[in-house]
Amino acid sequence: MFAWLDALNIRRFLPYHMASQLMFLVGVSVAAASLIAGGVFTYASIKSSRQVADDQVLYLGKSIASMSSGLIISRDVASLEDLLRVNAKLPYISSILIVDENNRPITSVIKRNGTLMASYDMSLVKASSSTARTSYDDGANNQRQFLFGLIEIQEHFEIWLPIEAGTRIGSLRLRYSLEEVNDAMLGRLGYALLFTCILTAAVLILLAILLRAPMQALANITAFASLSAVKASRQIPVYSGTKEIYELATALNRLSITIRSHEQNLSDRMAQNQTILDNLADGILVIDVDGSIRSCNVAAGRIFACEQRSLLGTSIDRIIPASGDTNKSMFLHDFVERSHSKVNAVGAEIEARRLSGELFPADLALSKTSDHGEAIFIGIIRDISERRRLDRLKSEFVATVSHELRTPLTSIHGSLKLVENGVMGEIPSEAKKLVGLAQKNSSRLILLINDLLDMEKLVAGKMPINMVELELVSAVRQSLADNAGYANNYHVKYVLNASLESLRVQADAVRLAQVLANILSNAAKFSNGAEKVDVRVSQVDGHALVEIEDYGQGIPADFQGEIFSAFAQANNGNTRQQGGTGLGLKISKALVEAMGGQIGFTTQEGMGTVFWFTLPLTFDDAASGI
Repeated sequence: MFAWLDALNIRRFLPYHMASQLMFLVGVSVAAASLIAGGVFTYASIKSSRQVADDQVLYLGKSIASMSSGLIISRDVASLEDLLRVNAKLPYISSILIVDENNRPITSVIKRNGTLMASYDMSLVKASSSTARTSYDDGANNQRQFLFGLIEIQEHFEIWLPIEAGTRIGSLRLRYSLEEVNDAMLGRLGYALLFTCILTAAVLILLAILLRAPMQALANITAFASLSAVKASRQIPVYSGTKEIYELATALNRLSITIRSHEQNLSDRMAQNQTILDNLADGILVIDVDGSIRSCNVAAGRIFACEQRSLLGTSIDRIIPASGDTNKSMFLHDFVERSHSKVNAVGAEIEARRLSGELFPADLALSKTSDHGEAIFIGIIRDISERRRLDRLKSEFVATVSHELRTPLTSIHGSLKLVENGVMGEIPSEAKKLVGLAQKNSSRLILLINDLLDMEKLVAGKMPINMVELELVSAVRQSLADNAGYANNYHVKYVLNASLESLRVQADAVRLAQVLANILSNAAKFSNGAEKVDVRVSQVDGHALVEIEDYGQGIPADFQGEIFSAFAQANNGNTRQQGGTGLGLKISKALVEAMGGQIGFTTQEGMGTVFWFTLPLTFDDAASGI
């Protein structure tokens, strides 16, 4: 609606400061209002004064016409001239002329510069029959310009009045000037202009006095706001003389207190976060996209054997040699992409270098984020030299167990078996019990050693998995037959319930048998006097499903989350009697997942447990099951 005002850009003509703008606008408004009011008043006064003058001249003319009628009849020209002289002295009158019925001048009086003179110009004059006022030109300027030439006003006028005595015996011409009226009005206009100037100046002075305090308060508020941007918690004196400024100052004081409180909280949190970062064992690196280290914690300096500040601004190719083989930004992006492409990957092992030049193994986790629209990388680095040393010790221990312990233990176990079977002759019953106990414990030791070796291979990723196509139902039947003797020790019978006669899967036959043996043995051990363990084989959702259900006491609720952990055994009162290493289910889980399947369980205390695992079908069986 006011777009045209914006187009004019009137603001560029205004002063810059708000007080000056207010004074300018108020001054212009007061001056304009005064000028308009003065102009209207002057115009009305001029119009009224001119009307009064016109009425007076008309009345005078009628009086002269009335009195001159008898003098014209009597031809008393001298008295007639005296009559004209007397009336010509009145204001506004310029000249008076009397003509007879034939328009011949009888007598006239002219006022020149205030002096009355008789006129003896007896040339014929054409009298007007109208009594209306008309202007005339006496050779001088009959018009005056007002308001800088915008308005022109006529000043010289004449009227003709008939002189009658029953009939018209002559005419009276009365000429008059309104210069005095106009001069008086111009004087009034001058006074109006003077009044306008005085009023405007007074209003501006009063406005300046009134604005001084709020403008000073506003200046203080501005200075306070600028200072608060640097240092909060200061308070500004509140000026209550103006409601808006009072509310603004009060709001700023509240804002200052809030900002200070937030700054303190932020400072405390930053200090707390920095304390946490500085006490972490892992090094934290903030890396710019160009590969320079923006910030780090104390642990990072400790890992790289230098002061914390020495790392700031350092390029990562000094601490990560692999990053120097390519563009640093590309290296960072590729590292993040490779890390997050792995399932549950939080980092990768790299070779790092201390600032002294010493190389060491490290675990680096890298993530990408942004800071004010700029890409940055957050790195968490850990020195794994000690872990590598412990891994070597563990490997050496496993090798020792494998070569130095399992071989003689196997020999001991075999010898005890022979003695127990009477190969060396009949032995006393008491001795036979001791030999049986020793042979049983040696079997448990061998099982423990085998499980430990399997766990080591699984952790190291060296457990060979030979995936082949095999018939699952037949493999399960064979495993039940192989473990039937073990189940007989617990007076349990395995019962197979296969909904399919044949189901071909992709699996490692040896590892599948190992998984079945671990789960079946657990089911037999923890049947708690039940007569059977149900085994079911079916096809579900494009996978082969094997379920092994026992009817024992179930798995306690506080142990269910640890069932697949290493050396996990529930404290159910008969763990010692049942035996076991606590590694079977963890190994089974790793083997099933290595073969592309999943493993889990469902249980209810006092009702039993169902362990299940899935295996991928062969292409033909998977297609036929769709």
